[in-house]
Amino acid sequence: MSDLKQDNTIKAILFDLDGTLLRANMREFIAQYIHKLSSYCADLADPEQFKKTLLATIRDLIHIEGDGSMTNEQRVHTKLHRELAIPESAVRESLSLLRQNDLEGLKNFIHPIPLAQKIVNDCRKTGIPIVLATNPVFPKFMIQARMKWAGLKEDTFDYLTSYENSNYCKPHAGYFQAISEKLDISPANCLMVGNDLSHDLAAVATGMKTFLVDTWLIDRGGTEWPCENRGDHASLQKFLQKQLG
Repeated sequence: MSDLKQDNTIKAILFDLDGTLLRANMREFIAQYIHKLSSYCADLADPEQFKKTLLATIRDLIHIEGDGSMTNEQRVHTKLHRELAIPESAVRESLSLLRQNDLEGLKNFIHPIPLAQKIVNDCRKTGIPIVLATNPVFPKFMIQARMKWAGLKEDTFDYLTSYENSNYCKPHAGYFQAISEKLDISPANCLMVGNDLSHDLAAVATGMKTFLVDTWLIDRGGTEWPCENRGDHASLQKFLQKQLG
């Protein structure tokens, strides 16, 4: 009996956002996001304590392995209520005020990558599903804003991850598995493109292919994942042209 060859063709592409499709100082971006949000919660909690708690909560989303029973949004609201007694409705109202009044103040931390825009648009033309696979620690409007500032159109993507629709974060295998299930495409036929040695290459654990964009490489140490393909944005463009025809 002849062996059947495994279908390893790329049928979906997952793109990381920060450092992959845009340039960003995320450390400063997150600090300013938390600072602005704390000002709208000042009558409910000491601003410094709020900043410290929310930053710890964001880190927990990434580093603590949840059981997937809650969305990341629910985990944020639960911790803020437990630690600071701030009700969910108040956090939502504060986020709404930030969105209306202070969002543009974060724009200067985000810079477009013209070649990344072209790469995404060329992939869109092939007709295969494209996912914006940014780590879902922010509300959807924060992701949409960064996309806009980076010159990326939301309708170019078939799906994007945010803290409202995600139960895990990178590098948890559950994050990548959930996207695969959402697309109804085997992980073996998905390509994760990102610049983070830990968070993005962790997709390998589910059987996904990877491309490490090393233009603005992030090396956090820790687990070393095998890297099939690596290079700058120009190398990524050539790789995808070859793979997708």
